[in-house]
Amino acid sequence: MPSITRRMIAILAIGTIFVAGLLFLTYHFLIGPTGLQTSMPTLSVATLGENKACVECHQKENPGIIQQYHDSKHSGHGVQCLDCHKPVKGQETLTKDHYNVALIAKPTPNNCAQCHATEVQQFTDSNHAAKSWYAVQGAKNFTPAELAKYHLLDANGKPLNGGNANPVFNLIGQDASAQSCEVCHAIGQKNSDGSFGDCTKCHLRHTFEVAQARKPATCAQCHLGPDHPQAEIYDESAHGAYYQANESKFNMDAPTGTLTVKDFPAPTCATCHMSAFGSVQGTHDVGQRLKWTLAPEIASVRKNGDVHQQTMNAVCLNCHAQPFIDDVMSKAEKNIALTNQNIAKGKSIIQDLRATGLLGTKPFGTPIDFLYFELWHHEGRRARFGAVMGGADYVNWNGIYEQEKALVELQSQAEALKVKH
Repeated sequence: MPSITRRMIAILAIGTIFVAGLLFLTYHFLIGPTGLQTSMPTLSVATLGENKACVECHQKENPGIIQQYHDSKHSGHGVQCLDCHKPVKGQETLTKDHYNVALIAKPTPNNCAQCHATEVQQFTDSNHAAKSWYAVQGAKNFTPAELAKYHLLDANGKPLNGGNANPVFNLIGQDASAQSCEVCHAIGQKNSDGSFGDCTKCHLRHTFEVAQARKPATCAQCHLGPDHPQAEIYDESAHGAYYQANESKFNMDAPTGTLTVKDFPAPTCATCHMSAFGSVQGTHDVGQRLKWTLAPEIASVRKNGDVHQQTMNAVCLNCHAQPFIDDVMSKAEKNIALTNQNIAKGKSIIQDLRATGLLGTKPFGTPIDFLYFELWHHEGRRARFGAVMGGADYVNWNGIYEQEKALVELQSQAEALKVKH
C-alpha cells in the first residue's frame, strides 16, 4: 500500500476518533439523557479569583453543592458564588470571615433582590412573609414599625392575638416547634438585616429552579396535614389526577412569562396562585388571586377580594367556561358559610361555659378546648379548602361531617359540666 494512502487512512481514523469523542462529550455534558443543559462541565474554569477558590474547595468538601449549582441556570448565566454570598448593606451582623473572604453563609431576600427586586417585593407583601412568622412567634422580635408595616395590628392598634405566640407553639414546646411549626413558617422568618423570608423554601438551593417551584411537591412540603391539606386535596381533585397521569406532558422548564395550556394542560399550585399564565401576570404574592381568607376561625372576604377573584377567574377561563366557574364558586361559598355557622355555634358553647366559670382560661386546659380548636382549625379549614379546590372528600367526611360530630360532642360535654357543678 502506498505510504500516502496509509497516511490518509491514518488521518481519517484519527479524525473519526476525534469527532466521535467530541460527540460523546457533547452528549454527556451538554445534552445527556434528560435533554439540553445550560451549564458547562468546567465550572471552576469559568469562575475567577475568590469564586474559583470557593468552587475548588467545596468540590472536595461538599461536592453536592457544586453539582447542584453546576446544573443551575444561575451557573449558565454567569452568576458566581459571591454574587449571592457577598454581604450587602445592613448585613454586618450576618457577615463572617471565611478564609479571608467576607461573606454571609445564608443569603436573605435582600441578596436575591439585587437581581429579583420585583419578586422580592411581591413576596414581602404576601402572607408567606412576616405574617407567616408572626403566626407562630407572635409579636416577639417585631418592632412597632414592623407590626404596622406588615398589618399585624388590630383595629385598636394592638398586636394581633395580643401579640402572643401561637397556643400550639406553647403546647408542644420550643424543641418540637423547631422541627415542625417553625420549619414551614420560616418561609417568613425575620432576618437580622431587616428582611423577612427565605426564598430557598420554594427555590431549593443550589439549583433554585423555577421548574421545581412549579411542581406540587414543592408546595406540599408545608401545605399538607390535618389543618391545611391542600396537597392531599389537589391529589384528590381532577386537576391533580390529570397531573399525576400526564406529568410528562408538562413543560416545567418553559421560560417565565410564556406559560400557556400547551405547557401546562392542567394547573399545578403555582399555575393558579403565582405563575404568569395566558393573559395573567405572574406574582410572588400568593394572595393576589384569592377572594377569601379561609384560615382564621371565621372565613372572610379579603380586601379587594372581588378584584382578586376576577384575576383567578382569568386563569380558570383558559380551561373552563364561565358558567362552570360560577357554579363551582357559588357552591363553594355556600359551604364556606356553613363552616362559619358551625364554628359560631361551637364558639357560643365555649363562651357560655367561660361566662359561667365552668371553663378555665388556660389554652388547651380541657378536652373541650381541643374539640373547639379542631372544629375550626382542622375541620373548618379542610371543608373550605376542599370546596374551592375540588376535594369532595374534604368537604364532607374530613370537614362538615366532622364539624357536626364535634358540635354534638361539645354540647354533650358542656351539659355534663353544668350538671357536675
